[in-house]
Amino acid sequence: MKPLNSKQRINTFFLFLLLFTVTTSVIVLAVFFGFRVPSIENAMHRERNRQIINKEGQGRSFAQQMEEVKSLLDSMDMPGVNSDYMERLVSSELADMQSSLPVEDSTYRRRMYSNIIQTFLELKNAKSSLIQLNDVRGELDEYDELIDQYKRDLNQAQRDLDICRQMSRR
Repeated sequence: MKPLNSKQRINTFFLFLLLFTVTTSVIVLAVFFGFRVPSIENAMHRERNRQIINKEGQGRSFAQQMEEVKSLLDSMDMPGVNSDYMERLVSSELADMQSSLPVEDSTYRRRMYSNIIQTFLELKNAKSSLIQLNDVRGELDEYDELIDQYKRDLNQAQRDLDICRQMSRR
């Protein structure tokens, strides 16, 4: 005995199977994307966090190098210090700072760091000029003392000459 609606039952069974498969697939895809998308976002956030930490480390390193250059610049004009050696040391440190800047960085940080290095270089040159001018100032002071001494000697010689003239008239 075969049921009268067997064809309808088979069609309904396949329709049920199709809808069950589609519904199950949608649920599985929703769960898959529910877990997969956050893991991709987490990977992106981890990479961004790594970049931020790297930039922060570079900033700290640059700040430390700035402090070293500042202390070298401050010690350039101290008495008894070889200013030429200190000038070369500052130039070397500035070159190291310039070479440590990341090339791939196209943000404002690279321009800012380059401007800071350029400012330190200009400060070094200004200090060198100032040290040379201080040396010249010392020489000028010596020359002023010599001029004063020569004026005193000239006045003394004129007085002696006046005395000799007066004595020769008598």
